[in-house]
Amino acid sequence: MPAPLSRPRLAVAIVALAAILLALVQLERARIGIERIPLAVGDTPATLYRLEGDAEAPLAVVTHGFGGSRQMMEAISLTLARAGLAVVSFDFRGQGRSAIPMSPDAFPNEAGSSGTTVQLVRQTLEVVEAARALPGIAGPPALIGHSMATDILVRAADRLPEVGPVALISAYSRQVTPETPARLLILSGQREGGLREVALEMARQVAPDAAEGETVRAGAVERRASVAPYVGHAGVLWSPTTLRELRDWLAPGRDTPVAATGPWILLLLGGIVALVWPAAALLPARGRPGPDVGWRFFAVLLLAPALPAALLALNFGASVLGLAGIGRIALFFGVWGGVQLALLAHYRGLDRRIDAAALALLLGASLLFALAMDRYAAAFLPTGPRVPLMALMACGTLPFMLAHAHLAREAGIARRILLALAPLLALGGAIAVEPERLGLSFTVLPVFLLFLLVFGSMGRWIGRFTGPMTIGLGLGLVLAWSFAASTPLFGAASRLVF
Repeated sequence: MPAPLSRPRLAVAIVALAAILLALVQLERARIGIERIPLAVGDTPATLYRLEGDAEAPLAVVTHGFGGSRQMMEAISLTLARAGLAVVSFDFRGQGRSAIPMSPDAFPNEAGSSGTTVQLVRQTLEVVEAARALPGIAGPPALIGHSMATDILVRAADRLPEVGPVALISAYSRQVTPETPARLLILSGQREGGLREVALEMARQVAPDAAEGETVRAGAVERRASVAPYVGHAGVLWSPTTLRELRDWLAPGRDTPVAATGPWILLLLGGIVALVWPAAALLPARGRPGPDVGWRFFAVLLLAPALPAALLALNFGASVLGLAGIGRIALFFGVWGGVQLALLAHYRGLDRRIDAAALALLLGASLLFALAMDRYAAAFLPTGPRVPLMALMACGTLPFMLAHAHLAREAGIARRILLALAPLLALGGAIAVEPERLGLSFTVLPVFLLFLLVFGSMGRWIGRFTGPMTIGLGLGLVLAWSFAASTPLFGAASRLVF
């Protein structure tokens, strides 16, 4: 029987539950009065946001950055909808809920374009055309995009017969000219030093002495480069400054509330993670030690998988499930974990017992986090081709996390850091050496780090009451889920759709 919760754990449980409830109330409150209507533009999943009962409204098309989704842009969509715009936000090919992969021709040619760029520009134009045909839409479309989408939108705007105001967030496109787009807002986060310079360059095409936060004009051309304080490349999307600047640029004179949901999203996700710490103490105490691994053997376990994992990933798995690069990532993690497991099994032995209650808690908490993430922050549910992709990824992530859990059990902070850094450095090095083979899958690196921070913390707390086999099995499945849900999909050459 588990002991009653200690006072610190009980206090954390109460605070975490209160935080979750408060965050949910505030996040749902931001949606009150806004219709969210699912759309399908051909094979493109999209959402229409508009005020309930609004008969006619100007159109705004909102696009996300690389690896993003409609959910990541929802604070912007809700803010603009509340200001009286009809907002259509959609998922680019290979991202979010899109079932169609991007072209693997992602590297720019001499003209600065690529097959992927052509594909996404065409998709954007199709969405704009379909959105303009919706009932109650008035005027030329406004265009709003983040990061990768900024280049796509500038190219798309040049091909539209007419376009309204344009807003580029974290922009890097070199397609902006002194004449086009005519009415342009460029937003950057305070921590995006290089992109802030790009934004100023765009403004200074119109007025050479333009400064941040200043609106400059030359005839019909109007530019403004603005900065959201304290935030970087991702946080800029939820910054109240960003939301106010967008509202004022696209709907001048409308002093409506902005959907500043960012802090509430962090509170919700943090509350879910924190709740695992007291919940783990309710498990029966069946903690088991990990294998006795000295520093010399630990160093061997870190170094031995690096070369075979990198070499096999570079030379095999180029096209699996009709997708480029995914098989290489699964192979890398599978070989890495397989080598470590084989050495551990031979020289130290492995824990083979599984605790159903501990596994259920880990998977249940992870699912709750994923559902909250998917509803309010970013697409995080595997759908369509991502379901078999998760099964493929699990072939690599299960051995990897089983080995990781055995080595991290009762390990100090130094060893845990090395366990995280060693595969990241090996995979990052392989990507740097052969970017055309592995470069399309670089997003697994930040996903893996976030996975260790969030789900790794859950596993460590639960692992104190169970064995490494249970934690490795649970985290291996969750890592496969994380990769499958968030990795941008690039098609193999024979499966391209333009």
